[in-house]
Amino acid sequence: MKQEENKYSRIQYFLWLVAGSEISVLKKCPNDYNRHANIGLMIIITSMFAGMTAFIAGSTFAKEIVIIDGKSIEQVNTLGVSVFAFVWAFLIFSLDRSMVNSIKKDPTQVEKSIWGYFAPRLVLAVILSFFMSIPIEHIVFKEKIAFQMNENNKNNWLRRQKELNMGYDTKKTEIALKRDSSEAADLAKELEKKCSQCPKGDFIKAISEANDIDNNKIPPLKAKLPPLEVEIDTDFDKLWIEQTNLYNKKKPDSLKVRLIPVNRVKWDAPLRDKIGIKDGIKSEIGLWSKKSEELKTKANEICETWKKEIEAKKKKVDTLKTRNKERLLADNDSIRIQSDKFKKDIEAMQGFDTQFVTLFLMPDAGVQVLKWLIFLALLVIEILPTFLKLKTPIGQYDWEMYKADKETEIQAISRLEKFKTESAEIENYRKDEEVKMNKNLIDKVVSIEERLANEMLEEWEIKARSQMKNNVEKS
Repeated sequence: MKQEENKYSRIQYFLWLVAGSEISVLKKCPNDYNRHANIGLMIIITSMFAGMTAFIAGSTFAKEIVIIDGKSIEQVNTLGVSVFAFVWAFLIFSLDRSMVNSIKKDPTQVEKSIWGYFAPRLVLAVILSFFMSIPIEHIVFKEKIAFQMNENNKNNWLRRQKELNMGYDTKKTEIALKRDSSEAADLAKELEKKCSQCPKGDFIKAISEANDIDNNKIPPLKAKLPPLEVEIDTDFDKLWIEQTNLYNKKKPDSLKVRLIPVNRVKWDAPLRDKIGIKDGIKSEIGLWSKKSEELKTKANEICETWKKEIEAKKKKVDTLKTRNKERLLADNDSIRIQSDKFKKDIEAMQGFDTQFVTLFLMPDAGVQVLKWLIFLALLVIEILPTFLKLKTPIGQYDWEMYKADKETEIQAISRLEKFKTESAEIENYRKDEEVKMNKNLIDKVVSIEERLANEMLEEWEIKARSQMKNNVEKS
């Protein structure tokens, strides 16, 4: 009847082995058969999940590029991935089995907190669950990761462009270029102005004086000439008529002539005065005209100088404008080259680390909730064997293990005490024998030393007698 109660299946036996239970002890505890089989089953399930996630990770992140018919095709090294998955599953299996097997309960002690055992195992379970959840998350959120990576690349590229613009200070160069262009346009408009629009004070003064001469000085003088010329012509005609008549009175008609009363002018004081006044007016007009021309020439020279100054300033501004334009073009080319290189670099960053960071920092709340739910599910699976072992009430197996441990402890203590007693007796016997041996050795040493001393004294006595005898003979 007892044998029938203690029957167990091969599956149970296998699961006990997986759980790391002491088979010889567990066979005596039929009430704990299923309990230990469940623990072994949970260890197998955890290892299977670890192997599957490892295979998924290897298939996702360990692809080979194979060229077929000139086309690059990604292929998975199934054998290598399978070996990796098996090794990873075996590692998780060994860790879980070791953690569960290392837990022993003392039935004689009052139940205490499980955190002393559970805390370090929980830390390890969190680490393992974290690595197990990553491959699943990367498959579940593949599209979200790709979309977020594109967004991050775009933002990083725009931020890089902004940093490059700030570094090269293109805005300052653009402002300087606009200022130079505006100044060059203003100077070009200045060059298009006529000399009459010259703003120089000396030019305005010279033109004003010339205009004053042309408008106020010369016109009144010119206005005096026509009446004076009429009077002179009238007087000259009278004088001409008088002179002609006077000359022709004594001549016959055939000899009459029209004389030019030039010589008479010299002796005609009124006419001479009028002519002198006319010549004075013309001379004054000439002087004012000459001064006006000199002022206009001076004004033209000032205008030319003003134009040359503007041209020199415009040339300088054009040089600055060209330099700033070339600098802006060079800076924009450098920014474009560096920006394009940076864009290619970030677009080429498609590895596991980039995908992991993208998923970890993804601002989508739904993705984060589902991601952590996957992690928690794997964490529960990972800590379940240890948790079951800790929360299982103390049963037959624990008492039997306690009994076996105590028997082993008592036997070991008994053997140790017996060994200590035997060792003490042997030590005492050794000490007694050493004392006896030391006494015999001392007695022999004393005897030898006494014999040597007597022999030395006898030799000394013989030498002393011989010496004394020699001394007497010499005396």
